[in-house]
Amino acid sequence: MTNKKDLHKPYDFSLTSIGRGALLVLIPLVAYILGAFPVVVFVHYALKIIPFSGILHLAVITILLVFSFFLLLILETFIPGIFIRIFKVKVPVGTHEITIKDKGFFNHMLFFILYRPALSCTAIVPLVPLRLRLLKLVGLRIGDGSLIAGTELIDEPYAVEIGKNTLIGGFSTIFAHISHKKLFMKTVKIGDNCFIGNKSIIMPGVIIENNVVVQPGSVVVEDQLLKKGKRYAGNPAIEIKGE
Repeated sequence: MTNKKDLHKPYDFSLTSIGRGALLVLIPLVAYILGAFPVVVFVHYALKIIPFSGILHLAVITILLVFSFFLLLILETFIPGIFIRIFKVKVPVGTHEITIKDKGFFNHMLFFILYRPALSCTAIVPLVPLRLRLLKLVGLRIGDGSLIAGTELIDEPYAVEIGKNTLIGGFSTIFAHISHKKLFMKTVKIGDNCFIGNKSIIMPGVIIENNVVVQPGSVVVEDQLLKKGKRYAGNPAIEIKGE
């Protein structure tokens, strides 16, 4: 429940707030422009070279436009990811104030603005390898043989560790943060040979040991430990006995 006094706090016009607010606009803007610029240049010169006459030329232009579309998706995925990697945009584990003056919260906002549109580019066309490359670029640690569905949401990949031969089901969500008056950041660890069912939700601070099955639609609550070799289901997820 939100306190009414919190809704009427005076605006903060400190130099720190103004500067960081400007960075939240400028850094993503530069990243997106850098992603689009090569495609615009390519299309510009391609259309100048190819004459508009005949079905064959129109077919070539169609192919070039489709190629440009896929190139744009790739660049708008990787350029923001590279910015995240270069500037080390991540939130340290711990508690942070919900104000732009707090560096952790500022990084949380900047990561969100860079990461979410880039992630959305991989959902326009289901390019799972491209999505996995982005997740690794921004910090996800994932073992050999592990698979993602391509429709999952890993909200803060840099705070998530997934072991070997683990499957993350479609439309499942993994959160490493929770906000309630303050921003709380906790790591999430998923072991080897695990199965996270479709539409499951994994909350911050969760540890899932090896060979665990989480049934579809389950909610693994904050700081919960799922023990090795067990099966869990429900909201909140509890161990399934006798199977």
